[in-house]
Amino acid sequence: MGLPVILLLRRVLMKAFEKLRDRGFPLAAEREDRITEQLFNVLENDLRQTGEVIGFNSAFYDRVVRHAEVTNYNGEKLAKTPDLSFKLRHGESESRPVLSSHDALFVECKPVDGDHAAGSAYCDDGLIRFVNGDYAWAMQDAMMLGYVRNGRSIAGHLVPAMAASARQQSLAVVQQLQPCEEAGAATCAEAEAVYLSRHRRAFTWPDGKGPATDITVFHLWHRCE
Repeated sequence: MGLPVILLLRRVLMKAFEKLRDRGFPLAAEREDRITEQLFNVLENDLRQTGEVIGFNSAFYDRVVRHAEVTNYNGEKLAKTPDLSFKLRHGESESRPVLSSHDALFVECKPVDGDHAAGSAYCDDGLIRFVNGDYAWAMQDAMMLGYVRNGRSIAGHLVPAMAASARQQSLAVVQQLQPCEEAGAATCAEAEAVYLSRHRRAFTWPDGKGPATDITVFHLWHRCE
């Protein structure tokens, strides 16, 4: 997908959160699945239809999907369900090296607050899925979307959680968390700066495609106080 797509979708997600706030949706109190459902509704039924965010519309993007059922890398797990997925439209004559059914930006959403730790909930029950081949196994980029409360921050909570030696191994970290330097990735009123990390994947792609490449995960934390 690449950084330009990530930054466009960041703008789209921030607009979706803005609309939820304007509509009085209680981000500070709602459960993860309810927030994700409402985000999906705004993304698909509003923003993709209207093209309000330039570059994100029905001409360039297929339908946003919530809980799309996909297989893992070896087909042993038949119904993995990443929270959101965004699929770019490609011309019929454009050759793509990725299986069409897995050609998307997959997003895993996790709350990060007093009841949901950056280590156990966000990393061990979320981020790990991009490393072990459950999600986005055919892609080289993925996104973690944090619903952040109680003053949690990437620098103060995610960085030390990922720095733990056991987690460095389980997440196969080959590039530590670092902020993205692009202007469109900077901190703003309702969201932290975009961070990224890179992880080695130990599985082999099917059909003789060779060892899976590393995966870059972009971390977008949105304040839901």
